[in-house]
Amino acid sequence: MSPAVQDERFSDTLVFFVNGRKIVDSSVDAECTLLTYLRTKLLLTGTKLGCGEGGCGACTVMLSRYDPEQDSIKHYSVNACLTLVASVHGLAVTTVEGVGSLREGLHPVQERITRAHGSQCGFCTPGMVMAMYALLRNTPRPEWHELEQHLAGNLCRCTGYRPILDGFGTFCNDSNIGCGREKCCRLSATNGDSYFPPPITKDCNGFMQNGSCNKEEQERNEALGAEANALLPKADLTPYDPTQDIIFPPELKLKSHLHNQSLKFQGPRVTYWRPTSLPHLLRLKCHHPEAKLVVGNTEVGVEVGFKNQTYPVLINPCWVPELNAIKYTESGVVLGAAVSLARVQEILQEQVLLQPDWKTRNFSAVLEILRWFAGQQIRNVASFGGNIMTSSPISDLNPVLMMSGATLTILSHEHGERRLTMDQNFFTGYRKNTVKPSEVLISVHLPYTQENEYAQAYKQSRRRDDDIAIVNSAMRARFVPGTSQVEDLRVAFGGMAVTTVMAVKTAKALRGCEWDEALLERAMALLLEDLPLDASAPGGMVEYRRTLTLSLFFKFYLSVRKWLAARVPALAVPLRADEESAIAPYQRPPFASTQVFQQVDSSAKSHQPVGRPLVHASGYKQATGEAVYVDDIPRVEQELFAALVLSSRAHAKILGIDETPALREEGVEAFYCARDISREKNQLGTFEPDEEVFASEKVTCVGQVLGVVVATDPAIARRATRLVRVDYQDLEPPVVTIEDAIKQESWWGPWKIAKGDIDHGFESAARIIEGEMRMGGQEHFYLEPNAHIFVPKGEDGEMDVFSSSQIPSALQKMVARVTGVSSNRVVVRVKRVGGAFGGKESRILGVAAPAALAAARLSRPVRITLDRHEDMLITGGRHPFLCRWRAGVTTKGVFTALDVKLYSNGGYSQDLSPIVMHKAMMCVDNAYRHSNIRVTGYVCKTNLPSNTAFRGFGAPQAAMFAEDIITTIAHTLKLDPCQVRERNMYQEGDSTHISHTLERCTIRRCWEDVIAKSDLHIRQHLVQKFNKENAYKKRGLAIIPTKCGIAFDRVLNQAGALVQVYTDGSVLLTHGGIEMGQGLHTKILQIAAQVLKIPIENIHIMDTATDKVPNTSPTAASISTDINGMAVMNACKELRARLKPFIKRNPAGTWKSWVKEAYMERVSLSATGFHRIDEVTDFDFETMSGQPFHYYCNGAAVTEVEVDCLTGGHTILRTDIVMDVGQSLNPAIDIGQVEGAFIQGVGLVTLEELRYSPEGSLLVRGPGAYKIPGFQDIPCEFHVSLLKNAPNPLAIFSSKGVGEPPLLLATSVFQAIKDAVGAARVAQGLGRVFRLDSPATAERIRVACQGPLLRKIPPAELGSKKPWSVTV
Repeated sequence: MSPAVQDERFSDTLVFFVNGRKIVDSSVDAECTLLTYLRTKLLLTGTKLGCGEGGCGACTVMLSRYDPEQDSIKHYSVNACLTLVASVHGLAVTTVEGVGSLREGLHPVQERITRAHGSQCGFCTPGMVMAMYALLRNTPRPEWHELEQHLAGNLCRCTGYRPILDGFGTFCNDSNIGCGREKCCRLSATNGDSYFPPPITKDCNGFMQNGSCNKEEQERNEALGAEANALLPKADLTPYDPTQDIIFPPELKLKSHLHNQSLKFQGPRVTYWRPTSLPHLLRLKCHHPEAKLVVGNTEVGVEVGFKNQTYPVLINPCWVPELNAIKYTESGVVLGAAVSLARVQEILQEQVLLQPDWKTRNFSAVLEILRWFAGQQIRNVASFGGNIMTSSPISDLNPVLMMSGATLTILSHEHGERRLTMDQNFFTGYRKNTVKPSEVLISVHLPYTQENEYAQAYKQSRRRDDDIAIVNSAMRARFVPGTSQVEDLRVAFGGMAVTTVMAVKTAKALRGCEWDEALLERAMALLLEDLPLDASAPGGMVEYRRTLTLSLFFKFYLSVRKWLAARVPALAVPLRADEESAIAPYQRPPFASTQVFQQVDSSAKSHQPVGRPLVHASGYKQATGEAVYVDDIPRVEQELFAALVLSSRAHAKILGIDETPALREEGVEAFYCARDISREKNQLGTFEPDEEVFASEKVTCVGQVLGVVVATDPAIARRATRLVRVDYQDLEPPVVTIEDAIKQESWWGPWKIAKGDIDHGFESAARIIEGEMRMGGQEHFYLEPNAHIFVPKGEDGEMDVFSSSQIPSALQKMVARVTGVSSNRVVVRVKRVGGAFGGKESRILGVAAPAALAAARLSRPVRITLDRHEDMLITGGRHPFLCRWRAGVTTKGVFTALDVKLYSNGGYSQDLSPIVMHKAMMCVDNAYRHSNIRVTGYVCKTNLPSNTAFRGFGAPQAAMFAEDIITTIAHTLKLDPCQVRERNMYQEGDSTHISHTLERCTIRRCWEDVIAKSDLHIRQHLVQKFNKENAYKKRGLAIIPTKCGIAFDRVLNQAGALVQVYTDGSVLLTHGGIEMGQGLHTKILQIAAQVLKIPIENIHIMDTATDKVPNTSPTAASISTDINGMAVMNACKELRARLKPFIKRNPAGTWKSWVKEAYMERVSLSATGFHRIDEVTDFDFETMSGQPFHYYCNGAAVTEVEVDCLTGGHTILRTDIVMDVGQSLNPAIDIGQVEGAFIQGVGLVTLEELRYSPEGSLLVRGPGAYKIPGFQDIPCEFHVSLLKNAPNPLAIFSSKGVGEPPLLLATSVFQAIKDAVGAARVAQGLGRVFRLDSPATAERIRVACQGPLLRKIPPAELGSKKPWSVTV
């Protein structure tokens, strides 16, 4: 080390505060993240690890920093998973535990999200709370747009976001928006038509519930069976008082040396420096030219965590004054390179307000891009300069900086200062630029625009907020004063090459041209020359990306023409009205919603909770971070951590595995693979043993488990897996797509369902119509990754297992077999699961088995928690489907025959794929009669990870195909799709294609109800009017019914329960179901309280455990409340019967006195309950007989969308849903399930695209690449009604299952998009009959819209090259 660097004084002691507690640490690992430090050192586990890349928000905490210059405290949210703990020196950290707790009292943020029913699985809730809390600390009364902006970095997979917005919206200035109705209940605390959540009450167990705020009126309306239309008015919420928030530690204000200290933290692999002067920074960079400068660690953190990068030296320049300076000059603004993007937003917004409009057009372009740049947590710490130096080809800011001609000031210790202009020569290659390794970017000069200049920036991504760009662009035109002649033009694009590029030839050729149609045509041709894209380019979507370059320039052309028409009206043609919509900036309408449900009789409320919208039983614990998930369980002595060694090939022979390099790593304890387990114990499988714990001879997919490394630290274990050497010999090319499998006849099946005489049906048809449609798969993306802990008990092979599993009994059986003991030696416990959706059923067995084996072999506890990328790679997802169909119909569109072939991509093993296919085949009718039908199903065997159960279990794909068939038939016959649906729709007494007679069929009731509630017919005319008036934006409207069968396979339609009453009157309840966010435990508590006739707070559910209730069925199929609730009811009835003599003897007594008397009389106060559904029988494909469904759930939805025909972007303007859930056990939970399922379905049909390489490797892993819906993706208006007076006598308290059926209604979004695209096509003289596969991504929408710009794109020819991705 150079003397100059050595002479600099630095500290090696970290000092910061957490929730008011001072932390002093002299042994900080430079690589350690704040999240790891909080969870493992401070045991603050409320902050969750959801993705590890700053994309989900589960790890959000608040940092607070004293600014001595302004004598103020800045609060800002950050992602703890990326923030290095070394970077919080001198700062205050607030976690969810510091905001409020059950013991000390709830903060209003925690109260409101829970009372609004905004916490289901709860794993995302602490992050949501912290994002909102940080906003309130800076802005106690935020505007609605600020709320949306600050929540954009947080994801939720359960709720559908509506209740979170409802809860947090009460803090906003404009929170009185309401639902838009004249007498909105949100605006009144005395509206008798509404149900008002009451003051919160809490019992000793921490269970909280709703009471009433207007008791007499409430009871009167309930007695009348009134409908409520909201779940959270603002009647009695605890006011937010900023003075009660946790104070900033005075010591951090008084001890200024903490801010000025230079730091050095030396870890085993990495050295972290924090210089506080520019000379020190330059000397460090001179001595360590390879060092990475990190500010927010938002890029390096991902590279280290997921791209196997190691950077031995990290330098944090955040505290160097020159890199944080802001200077205002005559020519523009100079921004320090370390200034955060959030601060840049503030500065440029101030300038836009202060300066003339013409002067700040570059600034406005930057602000437009920053509006959609990442989430608030990232913007708060990511630096302006870091975005430049990362040199990403899809950087959002770099095109704007190149367009504006930004100037960079560069310094080095050796060569001093130089200045660079960001132009076509700045970026030299993929993530490379002209800045030398020893140089440091000091500042960026962002110039003002001139009066005769116009600038604009654009971005198109998969998801509107917090997403990387597909293509982005920035353009600036300068004109000769007083003319429309181009004096200069700068056009920059991202996403079109390995660097951000400028369309140099285009700009040069257009200088001197008039801004008219001729220029536009010439520009299009020039841009295609300037921006070529190889057919195999990384990222794919070649045709779409090239089209976007033309579409975005066309938008710019129109914007400039409008500007010129105002400046030089004689020289520029004003925009037509239909052109205006093409350039209108996106403004999302204010969010509005209603929730309509039937209220219940008000008598004896505390003893009759069934039917009431009680909050989730764990809601408040989840909001305070006190709810415990598997990886929150404290580590025990001698605990080890497992990490999996995974295959990198899709189809290859294993020649050898060498673990020696991994075992040399300090901290690695053991490695196990197929050599260490018998062939019999190595077998896994659902229907047959066609999988292995460890692949032994060959691998058949990327991500197959080859071995397991066990170490003393999870990071060590993961690093060691990369050191295990595996030699392969590739076998024949992998089968990846459904078409590959069809070609090779690689499948399980086929299975057939047939009804009627299909040949006669086709012969009698007036028209025969054929079609084909594909529906993509879907990643579960539960927020809590797979996690399991295996604890050997030291004798008789006993083991306790703590798991995030939906199938504890299957896990118990697997652990017993792998470890060589009987099932009675293994106890699996599940407290709660942070989301599952089918992904934590069968596929968790392959994750858990290696760790269970390691625990048994080492006789030490072993914990395994997958990171998000591993989880996505290993565990499979929803099956991609291909449907080929042929229909015979009358002239009115009534079916005479339907022949359907369904193909699913099952992956390399059967898993649950056959029964998923069976369900799809049984649901392909959706809501429509078929007298003559044949359905054939094939499960394609491919070299992909095995796909598995997912919410809906084949029914969503079937419903999608059924509806697309109807739509295609209607448009082919030039009929109204709504009428064709009605003509074919089931009625009471009809028989389905599997010979199930429909009883209590409510399909038409839901249909008619949603038509009325949505004002469908009026809006159809309004949509037609809009489409006539707008050329480049189109709206679409669709109404869709659904019918979804509820039941397991016959043997699984059973459940058990154990109810124990203690002499103090408290009740401990255990059943076989898993609480995973769907409110199962809450409903079970309501059922038990109703039957036992005691207050719900007297009852507690501890966990689900196989030593309490054996042989449990999976928690799935929307039937868990049906079977477990009945089992609990039976146990409670038995207990009530035992107490009957004592109640009769002492009718004036209390529950507690009756229990005590029973105990004294030696009456058992423990009862088991059991329930089975006898009516369900498995379907026999040979005889076409059986009753696979117990009953059907019905619903209907109307959705309206708006599509941008130039980019393919879309907005869901409004959705109305009417859902039949029988007599709701808990309307709040049921509505939450409807909304959450629907939005998950929205992701399925619009956003979520699993992309695989031709070699079978998953290309989209983690939230950075795989996009689930966010806050901006839900309907702008979202109205949900539960069908009134629709009891279901076949289930507990006349209810119905609700978890899965609403997801099918997302088909209405897809069909509305298709309707809008159809309108765009009709305007061009094209037909409405066209193929649109699901998901309807922006790419697919834009290509389907066609148009003259698309037709300019020459077809992409691969030749001998492979495409970047294939559709599987």
